[in-house]
Amino acid sequence: MRCGGGVREVLVAAFPLLGGGAACLQLQDDGELRRGGVYLTPEDDAGCPAVAPRFDELFADAAGKLAQDPSLRGLLVGLLERARDAARACLPQLSPEALAALMDLGREAHDLEARAPSAQGAFTWEALVLCATLIFVSEEERYPRPRYKGADVALERFLDVIG
Repeated sequence: MRCGGGVREVLVAAFPLLGGGAACLQLQDDGELRRGGVYLTPEDDAGCPAVAPRFDELFADAAGKLAQDPSLRGLLVGLLERARDAARACLPQLSPEALAALMDLGREAHDLEARAPSAQGAFTWEALVLCATLIFVSEEERYPRPRYKGADVALERFLDVIG
């Protein structure tokens, strides 16, 4: 993972992207890097450093894509709502079914590439949706229910930005 000016190794769960690379979720604390960090690696190469996309980068990319093709808003909102639900299903214990639901979301988001090739941005639809999904997983773990509603709050922030 690229961190500051250097590269660090952290333990992650990697979710392969059909378009190449992977979305990764940090599994344990590592110094000042808290577990739950989300990273993207652009290549199918363990030696290629991953980068943590910032929320504002993901929000801006989604808003930009929708500005290019507003007809996709309903599809994206539906995927993000399902991502929130899939994230909630990952706790209190991660199951094979919960992992399969995360991967299904990535495949469906990948299909948007063919449906909306004109909607360009910094991220592919697949990377955008899987990063959002893993952020929702992280927020659910960091801000657990019933006191907090981590993924709900993160989804609300996302929806506020994309309108």
